Amino acid sequence: MADLIQIATTIENINREIGKYRRQLKDLGKAWADAICDYDKKIAISLATLGDSETYELAGRTYKSPPVTVREKIAKGIGCEERRAEKLAETGYKSCVTNIEALRAQLNGNQSLFRYLDSTGNG
Repeated sequence: MADLIQIATTIENINREIGKYRRQLKDLGKAWADAICDYDKKIAISLATLGDSETYELAGRTYKSPPVTVREKIAKGIGCEERRAEKLAETGYKSCVTNIEALRAQLNGNQSLFRYLDSTGNG
């Protein structure tokens, strides 16, 4: 019986952990979406203004009306900090999802063990 109680306690603790990560998902998802928006906006503004003779400094060089063929690469350089923030937000979200999946696997194993011990009377 002590084994069943210990497994039941473990199951409750895992459920609490899953709940904690599930509550974080909404905020992490919003942070990721906001970061994507910020990056896309920075790229769009950079591309539009690079063609409008606005000057940008990047890596110690000043760019003004660069050729169309290199504008996208320059815009990506201008938006590199926003891209970094986007990748970090994505990683945070995906890490949370991975933690939930791992906890669910542990939960499943403990539930199976609980059922087995309960059905055999070995708990």
